[in-house]
Amino acid sequence: MGKLSVSKIEENYLYLISLCGMYGIIFTFCLYKNLSGITFPFCIAATAAAAFLFMRKTGVIIHKDFFLCVLGMMLLGISTIMTDNAFFHFFNWAGILLLLMTAMIQQINENKDWDFLRYVKNILILCGKTIISVFTPITHGIKLKKSGIEKRKNRIIKSIIMGVLAAVLFLLFVLPLLVYSDKIFARYFGKVLDVFKFSTGFGILFTFLFGSAILYAFFTALSGMNLTDFKEREKANKNPVTGITFSGILAAIYVFYSIIQICFLFLRVGNSLPEGITYSEYAHSGFWQLIVVSIINFITVIICKDIFKENNILKVLLLIISICTCIMTLSAAYRMILYISVYYLTFLRILVLWFLGVMLLVMLGVMLSIFKVKFNLFKYITIVAAVSYIILSFAKVDKIIAEYNITHWDQIKYEDIMYLIYGTSMDAAPVIENINVEEIENSDLYLSSEIEAYFTGIRDKESSWRKWNYSTEKAKKAADKYFDKKRKEL
Repeated sequence: MGKLSVSKIEENYLYLISLCGMYGIIFTFCLYKNLSGITFPFCIAATAAAAFLFMRKTGVIIHKDFFLCVLGMMLLGISTIMTDNAFFHFFNWAGILLLLMTAMIQQINENKDWDFLRYVKNILILCGKTIISVFTPITHGIKLKKSGIEKRKNRIIKSIIMGVLAAVLFLLFVLPLLVYSDKIFARYFGKVLDVFKFSTGFGILFTFLFGSAILYAFFTALSGMNLTDFKEREKANKNPVTGITFSGILAAIYVFYSIIQICFLFLRVGNSLPEGITYSEYAHSGFWQLIVVSIINFITVIICKDIFKENNILKVLLLIISICTCIMTLSAAYRMILYISVYYLTFLRILVLWFLGVMLLVMLGVMLSIFKVKFNLFKYITIVAAVSYIILSFAKVDKIIAEYNITHWDQIKYEDIMYLIYGTSMDAAPVIENINVEEIENSDLYLSSEIEAYFTGIRDKESSWRKWNYSTEKAKKAADKYFDKKRKEL
């Protein structure tokens, strides 16, 4: 059995439900109708602190890799308030949750020699168990009440609740008197109330219950995972001849394909392109297919390594497939660069180049793991993916797109400006503000009104200290600068 069990959760119910309740208050204050404001990193810090206190209470030994994962979570939290891009807001959330699950599984996992597939499997199991455990705060509470355990502690909790209710009822009568008795107090107290003035009480209550319940469910799910109760992973025992035959056929085709890429795409030997096809069109025609093949190859090598008996010939063939996959990845990246040189940058094109770079690094790790059995591929991929994504999330991609395109456009066209206005986030606003409308091909009053409407929307965007976002603040300053220039022109 592992270090944790659901019985430990039930034994410490009052402590954990109180911890989750306090977390729910912080969760609500930080995130209610505010998923990318200045309070977001504080919610992440509270999540890490709650996980730390949970492990301390239940006797789990905390290793240093937990704090490395927390560092990654905090960086993603800070990244969220540095950008207005919804893509990064969503995937920062996903990255934070993955790092949290990885960190917690590693703390309670006594067997550090898991392979890549085992880690992925257990992360998926933890997700599923968390969802089905969402009502455990209620069921555990009912069970505790029926068992009659910790009655004295129950009495203490009840006394505290009674005291809080009495104070609330008392203040409902006294506060109005204090407010009307002193105007300065009324002004400052009104400001305090404005901070907590949300649209509906139901929304606040739901957010609180969700934050509290999901954390308790996560702890319960984690405790219910018998990570060391799995049968020891059976050694790969499938006949390697099957793997050699399969890998040999793939390797032969991939080597031939890779030679074509090197000769005709990279080195451009001869004039072998079909008539009427440019290099940018040739590049775009096979780009997506290469990405799919690269992903399939990655999965194929992992599975072959996992199920077939160790064999030197098989290892060499898997290495050849991996090298060819790297060539395909480079081919896809080069094709995209050729395409960008003609059709410029978009968010998707930058994202694809980033993915290909990560894929190349991952395949280098896969090649190491083929010959080095003890190589922790999951840890390597986690570090590569986390570091690469954190760099991307801080990179202000939309701003890069706007700066690159404006610099490389021979003549700015109407549709180019429309893309920057409607196809990018407010991260690009400071760059758009510097565009001279008179230099745009076929510019007219309609285009000027579109740009003005864009900056009007930014200027009028609702803001409060809870919702402060660095990118939004920069965009508002750009909008103010734009309207200052407009006033000077009049």
